[in-house]
Amino acid sequence: MQRYFLKKENGYSLTNDDVFHILKVMRMKMFDSFEIVNNEGIFLVRIISITPFKYEIVKKVEENNELQGYLRLLYCIPKGEKLDLVIQKACELGVNEVVLINSSRCVAKIDDKNKNKKLERFNKIIKEASEQSKRSSLMILAKIIDYKDIIKFKDDLNFIAYEDESKNKKIEVLSYLEELKYKTINILIGPEGGFSKEEVAYARNNGYILTSLGKRILRSETACFSLISLLSYFMN
Repeated sequence: MQRYFLKKENGYSLTNDDVFHILKVMRMKMFDSFEIVNNEGIFLVRIISITPFKYEIVKKVEENNELQGYLRLLYCIPKGEKLDLVIQKACELGVNEVVLINSSRCVAKIDDKNKNKKLERFNKIIKEASEQSKRSSLMILAKIIDYKDIIKFKDDLNFIAYEDESKNKKIEVLSYLEELKYKTINILIGPEGGFSKEEVAYARNNGYILTSLGKRILRSETACFSLISLLSYFMN
């Protein structure tokens, strides 16, 4: 069943792109059904008019596809199109919120000049990924911060993926699996060049737990997928 998240503007409504997708891509006809998600929940609806496009609510859908807890990804901005992919997959895997970070080794930067345009594209990716993966709510992407501001996001459990921890040959996060549900969990992952020693020390001194993702060095985006998948599995 196709699902659409309604926009808050104009009292929660389908966008023109949504209507185009329903009629031209999905080729829905009179009395065909789809799902909508608004501030009151998920609803099964059916088409009652094509021109103008109208639908009616059939019933409320009692469903919750979100994690049992709150998973926040703090991600240092990578270069190229990697960020688009990470946002999409983080959404599919159940991440509740993504906070983007301008850190010392970020090649790409998001500043006030390009912030709004990029956020618009990222939020479109989130909407489409949420609809495809049957999320019950949209992932949040609202902040772009400097590295020093990670202290504002200290919560129940805070992990920083650090390649030098692989020398310990264990994945530290596995020690906390019994504590994951119903907690707010932060995972902090660096850009292509990793974290500086000063950044690692800063995170550790502010309550972040250094964790290994195994013996091999992972790409920035792979580290995201690996850690998110592990945590979300145990938070489902």
